[in-house]
Amino acid sequence: MKEKKPVWLRTSVKVLDKIGETVVKQKKHYDVAMQEFKKISDKVERHPHLSFISLLGANKLIGDVLDNNLAYFFKNRDSYWFKKFFEDEELHELVKEDIEFYHKKFPGIRLTLTKDGTMIYDNYHPNHFNILLLTVHGGTWIPDFVNELMSVSKAIVYSEEDIATDLIYGPLVLEKGGIWINTKQSRFVCDFNRMPGRAIYSNNSEARVKNIWHEELKAKEKARIMKSYHRFYQLLDTLIGTYRFNIVFDGHSMVDEKGRPALSFGVKFVPQFYGPIVAEMRRTLMRETKKDVEINTPYSGGYILEYLSGHFPDIFIFSMEINKRLYMDKEGLHLRKRDMWNLSKAVLKIFDF
Repeated sequence: MKEKKPVWLRTSVKVLDKIGETVVKQKKHYDVAMQEFKKISDKVERHPHLSFISLLGANKLIGDVLDNNLAYFFKNRDSYWFKKFFEDEELHELVKEDIEFYHKKFPGIRLTLTKDGTMIYDNYHPNHFNILLLTVHGGTWIPDFVNELMSVSKAIVYSEEDIATDLIYGPLVLEKGGIWINTKQSRFVCDFNRMPGRAIYSNNSEARVKNIWHEELKAKEKARIMKSYHRFYQLLDTLIGTYRFNIVFDGHSMVDEKGRPALSFGVKFVPQFYGPIVAEMRRTLMRETKKDVEINTPYSGGYILEYLSGHFPDIFIFSMEINKRLYMDKEGLHLRKRDMWNLSKAVLKIFDF
């Protein structure tokens, strides 16, 4: 007669069997979960824009931005909700104008928009050559509450802005690859290329425009303006935390003054071992424009480049200045479009070596 196992032993065996089955099931679930996690991780790595948007949500910025592709925004450019997203009607029209200009050629490029007119174009290609381009001094939009306090005329402000730098430099990212940050807000409202304490100009703070305000901004008004500054740097921090760039490029133009060159590179923050690349870029741009290209004259690099060099000490970070006499009239009020587009074509070739 077969001896029966004690009850406690039979119970223990059953419990161990159950535990074993549970462990096997959990292992299967774990393996499936890890496979899904790897798929998601690979997707995020291939498309860092997903991570960028996710981090905007984590930083409580998602309500301050719109995100989709150019084709979508073109389709909805006159929708009520799209118009009301922006601070005012003038800003909506400026953003709409850009969307209408670019959507036919680049319908699939992602675009992130803020309420105050920062436009982030995403043409990033993982494991390829990618540029982080900034054109932050070309904006002309001034909110009404700021404009009411300004004594400087719109014509003078316009002549000081980096007019059409978006058109000159933008194709570098749209056609080659990377991220382009373009701003519609005037630097006379808030200068993103200054440290926080100097971002809002004061009377006599600027070399060519002395009297900016007929009434000084109150603390509440300054705080309202500085929200756009802090939002800009939050966006910038999120971008550099999710994307990897070969080059950071800060694109500007400059008012024509005695002794100023036609073209200039600011290379203060370029590591020395990139010297041969700077020399080749200079030769390329001189060949394409038939103009001399000087180094660090009159500017060597602004606050944004200094800020970014702290994050990327070994990356190629530089600025470029184009003298307005090359594409505008003497007063800096009217474009010579053929010259402007020729400059854009030349800029497009500076890394072709």
